[in-house]
Amino acid sequence: MPVPTSAPSRRVPVELLTQSAFEPFGTVIENPIRLGSQRPDLETVKANQGTALKYLDVTHMTNFYHMSPSRKPGAAVMNMFVCSPRKLRTASSSSNPSSQQQLFDTTILERHPYTSQTFIPLGLSPESSGAASTPSQTYYLVIVAPTLPAARSANSKRPPPFPLPPPRRRRSIRDIFSRARPSPFTNEAAPPPPSATKGKHAGRPKLRPKGPGLPDLSQLRAFVARGDQAVTYGAGTWHAPMVVLGGGDVDFVVVQFANGVGIEDCQEVELQAEGEGIAVVVEEAGEGGLGIKAKL
Repeated sequence: MPVPTSAPSRRVPVELLTQSAFEPFGTVIENPIRLGSQRPDLETVKANQGTALKYLDVTHMTNFYHMSPSRKPGAAVMNMFVCSPRKLRTASSSSNPSSQQQLFDTTILERHPYTSQTFIPLGLSPESSGAASTPSQTYYLVIVAPTLPAARSANSKRPPPFPLPPPRRRRSIRDIFSRARPSPFTNEAAPPPPSATKGKHAGRPKLRPKGPGLPDLSQLRAFVARGDQAVTYGAGTWHAPMVVLGGGDVDFVVVQFANGVGIEDCQEVELQAEGEGIAVVVEEAGEGGLGIKAKL
């Protein structure tokens, strides 16, 4: 059952979905060559007898179910969501009352505290976006919010289960002296080489749970995705259910882990509006399409 939380009146502009802008929330999966840019963080190799360029680890699949209260393991699952277009609300522009805006009211946010979740659209062309406002245009929005510190989220007596790191173990005297060189225990003169202590992806940022707090609605953001972009929400990222807009359904293949324990697989908050509540500005009169911060 969703946890109710008050939502202030706020109109949120939509932004382009780029990896740099989406970094705090997860990963954007796209072909860098098609964008005319490079991703130095992605390793590439030739594949398919030299006819394909393979990008390694384009997104991170994370599984924190070993940290869940039930300790029930999570299994990798792939589902398909057939998402129909959402209805918009027409209202006067907040900056110019004589013009009209098309708004999407955000009333639910959810998170998957123990797993990442990747949405892969099927059948949309790279040109599918909000660049032009036509009846057949189909695109989707990605709506996310940061997580508040737990101390500022205490609107319920018992916080929902969430993966918390184990308490730090106090180091013993032996642990402390074992780092000395030469070692008093093995007489080693030098520390082990970095290759012995670091894994293949040691240079990448370590993935951690977001924390048990509620969403920070004052920092909620909305992105418009192209048809050739998939998106991964990091574990514990607050996000709206998928928002498809335009002329038709969008089929998404969704990849995640799940263990069948409802409160551990998905947690929801219901945004109870104070006044208008939180609305994403999808279209504005005179813009000829999405009212985005940067044109596609």
